[in-house]
Amino acid sequence: MRRGYALAALWTISRYRLAWLRNPRSGRALLKRFMDTTAYDSDASNNGNITNGSRPAPARDGAQPAEQPRSPEKPPRLILLVRHGQTTYNVEGRLPGQLPGISLTEEGRRQAHAAAVALSAVPLSAVLSSPLERARDTATILARGWNLPVREDPRLMDTNVPRWAGQKLDDVNKQDPAWKAFLANPTEPPEDVESFTSVQARAVAVIEEALADSTLGSYIAVVAHADVVKLIVAHYTNVPLLTARFLSVDNASLSALAFTENSPPHLLAMNWTARPGWLVPPLLKPVQEAQSANGANAQDGGAAAPTANAPSIAEEAEHV
Repeated sequence: MRRGYALAALWTISRYRLAWLRNPRSGRALLKRFMDTTAYDSDASNNGNITNGSRPAPARDGAQPAEQPRSPEKPPRLILLVRHGQTTYNVEGRLPGQLPGISLTEEGRRQAHAAAVALSAVPLSAVLSSPLERARDTATILARGWNLPVREDPRLMDTNVPRWAGQKLDDVNKQDPAWKAFLANPTEPPEDVESFTSVQARAVAVIEEALADSTLGSYIAVVAHADVVKLIVAHYTNVPLLTARFLSVDNASLSALAFTENSPPHLLAMNWTARPGWLVPPLLKPVQEAQSANGANAQDGGAAAPTANAPSIAEEAEHV
């Protein structure tokens, strides 16, 4: 039971989002937070020759030393990480991997439109996307309001799991113990399955190249998949790979990283959506049901009901 409580709490923390970042002013709120963050970093950085709150000592002849020319600072950049909207595989509980032809549902398209509306105050300058249909279609909806082209990059594709792609999660759980072993340690996958280490390396390479490319502008949306988003966030926030699997990334959710020249990236938002009930963890319901069953059985003199296997509920849902 304690384990269930702990996992529910961890899930809730991982879904932390800015409560004030709400539609229809969410874009303006995110933009303001981005500007506040970059302004603070600029103030905190060296101002002229002022270092650690003091000026350099004057020369022996009493003359002030000449100011050293400062190299121009790179403009701050905002990376918006967006997971694709709901798909038919999400509804059916199937693992997609890198299979082609998996389309958005009507709900998924609605979610993508809601994400675009939420970002309406952000002056997007570029949209990058996984070439898989579910991500590309989400990116197309997102880019439409800014009349931007969608730049596809195969390094943003989902984790490659050919031995499980297309199968239902329930069947994989029952038939292949390697699946649970992979969930427990995604850095050591079975043969022909891609590791989290590999996924993170290719996804982060896309972000680094985007940050180095000034032609993409300062507000870049990256549309990808749950594993890709959580591994990018994990890299820039120093979350270990084995812990990154506990981060939650919902369909059409927004996560935001602000990059400035003089400080580590700032995580401005994580797994935010405009949908109501985003702070209600899926782990909570099984835990509550187990509590109810325990109470009922105790009153009837029966044995206590076992608690749900909580780790798989949140983790497995995001692989579909």
